Amino acid sequence: MYFVLRIKSMEGVVVLLLSLLSCCLVASGNVVLIGNNVTMAFDDVEANFAPAIKGSGEHGVLYLAEPIDACSDLTNQAKKGSNRSSPFVLIIRGGCSFDDKVRRAQKAGYKAAIIYDNEEGILVAMAGNSAGVTIPAIFVSKKSGETLKKYAGLTDMELWIIPTFQNSAWSIMAIAFISLLAMAAVLATCFFVRRHHITREHPRSSNEQEFHGMSRRLVKAMPSLAFTSALEDNCTSTTCAICLEDYTVGEKLRILPCRHKFHAFCVDSWLTTWRTFCPVCKRDARTSTGEPPATESTPLLTSNPSSFASSSMLSSFRSGTSTAIQITPSRTPSVSHIPLSFRHSLCPAVS
Repeated sequence: MYFVLRIKSMEGVVVLLLSLLSCCLVASGNVVLIGNNVTMAFDDVEANFAPAIKGSGEHGVLYLAEPIDACSDLTNQAKKGSNRSSPFVLIIRGGCSFDDKVRRAQKAGYKAAIIYDNEEGILVAMAGNSAGVTIPAIFVSKKSGETLKKYAGLTDMELWIIPTFQNSAWSIMAIAFISLLAMAAVLATCFFVRRHHITREHPRSSNEQEFHGMSRRLVKAMPSLAFTSALEDNCTSTTCAICLEDYTVGEKLRILPCRHKFHAFCVDSWLTTWRTFCPVCKRDARTSTGEPPATESTPLLTSNPSSFASSSMLSSFRSGTSTAIQITPSRTPSVSHIPLSFRHSLCPAVS
């Protein structure tokens, strides 16, 4: 089973990566509450209409809005704290728009507005009209707001609003990393699509790689002899049809079931690594010759009178026919289907 990426899937990959990028660039950060033996952190999302947290962050003392939904002017004005801290106000969601809540908090003198959800759900980026809004505003979950509410008004508790991911130096690294991922995904898609097309256009390549030739034991069991002189008048009696070289006295020849002869080394390589049929007549070399199975006491080459007689008659018939039509039999075998690459692997000098 394999997985193939198609060109149409490239659009899906790009869209997915862009979605991940937009998610990473959502103005999300942390609200950290620090006090005596107390340190808690809460996830938050900045408002789209309010200015972003700058520098290393804002810190101050948290107060609870009155009324808590800030849908009317706040009755509790911001208390001027120390030079190192600013007053923040905690407001619940609902009753009026986000930007109205923030404007009333700003009017009351607070330096930041923290709005928490009135029901359990995911964090959202607050939307609204940015006109006249000069203080930061963040959104936290209902659970986070209820926890912060317990510590509201305690001057020994300090609240930190950490800069968002978008405004930190990590954003540059994140954008670069996601861009590299996008490029890698596109390149990988092109590679697999190209490879799939090549596989479809050249199916024989994979078939050849899956070829399993004859075992060496079976090939070695075929009869062989040492060449002395041409005893038969056929295309393989004096020349090897694989390497196209003439036999020399003493060379070892292998005889296939079809009675064609070849250099033992050439035909052994052919049968074990390329094809399982005779290079000349294409008869399957794995077929039985009708002779009894060889044993340790059986000679490598047995003589069969009837076989030699029929061979002599066939040779005489071919000779008479050739004389009648004035054609000289060729001693060079025609085996154009043998690849040159295979011949070069046996005899590099052959061209």
